Amino acid sequence: MRILFVIGNLGDYHVPRYEALTELAADRGHQVSLVEGFSRSPLYDFPQARRAAFFNSSPSNAVTLLEGACEADGHWCRIGAGVFAALRRFNPDVVVTHGYNSNYSFFLLLAKLLRRRFALIYMSDSKADDGKRYLIKEGLKRIVVSRYDGALVAGEKHRAYAKSLGIPMARSRIGFDVIDVDYFSKKARAALASASTIRERFGLPERYVLCVSRFVKRKNVDLVIEAFFRSGLHAAGLSLVLVGQGPCEGQIRDEIDRRGMKNHIVVLNSVVNSDMPGLYSLAEFVVLGSAFDQWGLCINEAFAAGRPAIVTRTCGVANELVLEGLNGFIVEPGDVSAMADRMVQLATVPGMQERLSDNAAWSIRRWTPKFFATNVIELAESLAGAETAAYMPA
Repeated sequence: MRILFVIGNLGDYHVPRYEALTELAADRGHQVSLVEGFSRSPLYDFPQARRAAFFNSSPSNAVTLLEGACEADGHWCRIGAGVFAALRRFNPDVVVTHGYNSNYSFFLLLAKLLRRRFALIYMSDSKADDGKRYLIKEGLKRIVVSRYDGALVAGEKHRAYAKSLGIPMARSRIGFDVIDVDYFSKKARAALASASTIRERFGLPERYVLCVSRFVKRKNVDLVIEAFFRSGLHAAGLSLVLVGQGPCEGQIRDEIDRRGMKNHIVVLNSVVNSDMPGLYSLAEFVVLGSAFDQWGLCINEAFAAGRPAIVTRTCGVANELVLEGLNGFIVEPGDVSAMADRMVQLATVPGMQERLSDNAAWSIRRWTPKFFATNVIELAESLAGAETAAYMPA
């Protein structure tokens, strides 16, 4: 079976997933090829070290369509020409693409509808409660998504949403949002041995709560600040460390000043992925207060570093990876009082943080690139068989 993996930008999170996919595919006698639309990420300004290392190794059957560009730049005509050329070159039995609303996914679906003989799988972490949904828009989305053959999504609530868009449960799998757990865990453990150096380099307090989030409105970083203020933990010697960047940074800094918390809250911008294990490993626990979040990979990272988490119910990880009272806590979005109470519990109840930390490290063991690769391959094998049967001559 020939599998074509199509993505806008093969960033650092995607590299270990793709590498696991190629390794498992080879073990099963399949071939995987890669089409990357753009060499730059629209989300991250800092260097993507794992992507650079991957392409510096001159991987076979891998092509980038547009060097020096990112998905936000558009380039519909050039992407369309590149996608059709790649389909002719690699002649796939199955195509796996990132999302269903990108320009490259549009051309892949168009090619399929023009009777190209391949099964088409999309990868996504969208779910029903990602903000307000509009009936007409959802109806149009269903028309598009139902033309896909299958979906690799984040978790069970994401499978339910895919089903509402026309993908039967039998043709979806979970495991899209995974990280390289072994890599992250090893780096986190190593960081503990050089804690003083890391603290000095980043100006980290001795004890702190960590929030890793883009500085955009729906992430509710201002509410995390308010909850931390209400918790009173700063009076007990704990600080809050915010890692992120985005258009709301000015408002966030204003909120810190308004609360008189400048000496208790540290803001870090553009920390590269390779440095993040150290920041997680030295934290007490992690907080994600989003109004909604499709998943929340920072929680995967926290768990890989053995740190529990407080998340809102509308984060994708809630009740999928984060389990109430087992490895963290789940609060309603916008409930600052509940968030503050949970912060106090985690910071002060004897033995709780240690117990939840151990459970967090155990819980993440399943959510690995191998889990991603296994579910992609199994779904592809089932769909490739169905697609072949559909085109068998009578």
